[in-house]
Amino acid sequence: MDVFEVGDCVEIPSGTPDGPGSLRAAEVPCSIDPSYTVGATADDSGACPSAEYQHLSADTVDPTTKRLCLVPNLVADHCYVMEMPVGVLERADCTDRGQDGLLVQVTQRLDVRDQRACPSASGQFAWPYPSPARTYCTLTIY
Repeated sequence: MDVFEVGDCVEIPSGTPDGPGSLRAAEVPCSIDPSYTVGATADDSGACPSAEYQHLSADTVDPTTKRLCLVPNLVADHCYVMEMPVGVLERADCTDRGQDGLLVQVTQRLDVRDQRACPSASGQFAWPYPSPARTYCTLTIY
């Protein structure tokens, strides 16, 4: 069983899980797109220190992955689809509207935690994370 530390980068497979506990994070270089940075670990009750973290608490992830409080490691101008039912991000073509899930484009990647750093126009959202401090400005395409 892998044990991850804060600051490690991990990849989580996208797609439909094979069954309970089947999705497992694997350590990867932080240059992998998309990947996740381990920002914190969940406490004994399974809660992350901030609701801003992406936390895969579904029954489909293994116990080690379930404890990870994750910050997406994404690239500006790239598009991603949020795969359901787990919520894993997968790189996508920005023109492909036939995706199952939410298709978003990262318009800016900022190394600060600031909910107000992004435009507030329709369809644009800020995704702030506490540690490592990061904010993604996103545009919902589909």
